[in-house]
This record gives sequence, structure tokens and C-alpha cells, in this order.
Amino acid sequence: MEKKINKECFVQDIGNFEVINSIYKFYKDKNLIDVCAAPGGKSILLKSLGFNVLAIDKSQNQINKFKENLNRLNIKINIQKLDFLKKKFTDKFNSILLDAPCSALGTFRRNPDVTVKIDPSQIKKHQKTQIQMLEKSLKILNNGGFLVYIVCSFHPFETIDVIDKIIQKHKNVKIHSIETDKMIKRQNGYFINPLSFKDIGGSDIFFVSVLEKI
Repeated sequence: MEKKINKECFVQDIGNFEVINSIYKFYKDKNLIDVCAAPGGKSILLKSLGFNVLAIDKSQNQINKFKENLNRLNIKINIQKLDFLKKKFTDKFNSILLDAPCSALGTFRRNPDVTVKIDPSQIKKHQKTQIQMLEKSLKILNNGGFLVYIVCSFHPFETIDVIDKIIQKHKNVKIHSIETDKMIKRQNGYFINPLSFKDIGGSDIFFVSVLEKI
């Protein structure tokens, strides 16, 4: 029984599932690029929902973990080792997922020491990278296309402030509302509410914002 469960299941935080479950219907085009994909949790969920995923990441170690999960689950996803910020794209996309590098403060329920390991300079560094990745994503996004920004953090510098900077600069970006009772709306995005899952011990805290290029 244990071997069967291990082979056929992919265990991840319920908050991670809820984020994808709440946003996938925004994507009109099921050909999607996940620009910071490894170790693959969100790509695998999207694949299970019928998406054709191009998954890219620059970390070989994380890609190796991603491939191990795919092999175990007998799932095929196109994975490419690329540095998203350095890659020169010739194609544009209608559906982009950006699960950006962040402080991971949202995992403090499982990793309480994360709150003392992160300092303000690290968070500012993350914000710079997050904005760069959003700018690059918008550059390769077609008009009418959707870009979903996700971080596992509740710090304003990585969440609300990042999206504020983007929409102030790009007047052709529209923020969409998400229909969900598992998240809390804050200005330009939504935070997973861990109390929505209190019966199973809570969840990690994710921030998500749905952007359309118009």
C-alpha cells in the first residue's frame, strides 16, 4: 500500500493546490509557460488540469527533483534549463505562470526559523528580482494574455508593493478579481487564509495576483 501511494501521489501544501485551483480558469490558452518551475508542484497541477506546460528553471538541482517526480508519477512535461532573465525569446505567450523566488516567509508554520533568517536586505534583493521577472514576463506576453504572479510570502515588499510598482508603470495591465472563499483580498492581490484549512492544520501563506495585458 505504501509503495502504491508513493508512486501515484504528489504530496504538497493545500495552499499550493488552492492557488492553482483558483486561478487556472483565467488562462484561455492551455499552452502555458511556467518560467520558474522547479521542483514542479504547480506545473504538475496544471498538467493534471489539461495544460500543455513548458517548464523552465535555471537550477539543475531543482530540475533533477522535478524530473524525479515526473518519472515517479509517469507524467511528461517539457523541461528546459534556462535562465529566464537572460533568455532572449522569439515567441510570445498567452499564458504565463511566475512563481517567483522569494523569502518563503509564508512557510513559517513548517519552518519557524525562516522569520529570523531573513533580513531586510534579502527581501529587497528578492523584490528587485521579482520586478525584473514580471517585466520580462509582460514583455513576452501577448495582448489579451494572462500572467499569474505567485510568491510564498506575506511581506508587503514581495507582494502588494511589487504589483503596485508594475501597474503604476504599465497602464496596459489589468488586475483581475479571484472568486474564492479561501483567500483574503488585499489591494491588488490575494493571500491564502490558513484558517480556511484549520481542520487539517492550516496551510502555507501564498500571495497571488492575476494580471491581464490589454
